Amino acid sequence: MKKVGIVLSGLGYDTGTSVWDVSYVLKEAERCAAKPIFFAPRESIERRIPGVRRKNSPLRNFADEAKAMVRDDVLFIEQADPRELDFLLIPGGAGCINVLTSLERDGTEAQVLSELRELIAGMYAREKTIAAIGYGAALVAFILRTRTNIIVAAMDDAQIVEILKKIGADPVKIQSHEVVSDEENHILSTPGTSPRGSLFRAALGIEVLIAEMLQCTQNHDSRATKNKSTLKRRISNA
Repeated sequence: MKKVGIVLSGLGYDTGTSVWDVSYVLKEAERCAAKPIFFAPRESIERRIPGVRRKNSPLRNFADEAKAMVRDDVLFIEQADPRELDFLLIPGGAGCINVLTSLERDGTEAQVLSELRELIAGMYAREKTIAAIGYGAALVAFILRTRTNIIVAAMDDAQIVEILKKIGADPVKIQSHEVVSDEENHILSTPGTSPRGSLFRAALGIEVLIAEMLQCTQNHDSRATKNKSTLKRRISNA
């Protein structure tokens, strides 16, 4: 059974991980007979920045928040071993950029949790597939910026999209039921759910993402995009 590491950043779309993203991910992981292993941070990046920012940052128990979401055991990110995981997945939700990084506040000069940076770098170095949803794609692109310029699905956030362009990433605007596959870098991404978007179409996108990641049988159309990457589209009758 394939092991999929899933990084969570707390409960709630605005301050953590999208519950909807996680629900659709777990449904598809079960369908494809994959074992999810959950990871959460001990503290937010703001708690590691000395001074006023640390003082003003609320104390949160991210592991407990994650447990409430997935109803399963949750490990800390530093316990993740890239050698033991087959794949890594980062669900969406604004927590990706305001809990795990300071991207929203510091832009291109943002800091990232060191243990998360090491985990993603370790998966990338071993050429293991990294899948990301929504803001998770921005997180992956930012962490890997010194290693490669990746193509990712653009999220519905103009500020973050502009930051991605500045660091050399290529955010591609796609529909929520589509997936961007950067084959050269082994990275998959899809927009995921959003407060104003269609849950049905977002679910289709996540369905294709998981199928591509786990190489699970799935019907979809595809078309080539630049830099040897592929934009995969799940066509529905809706």
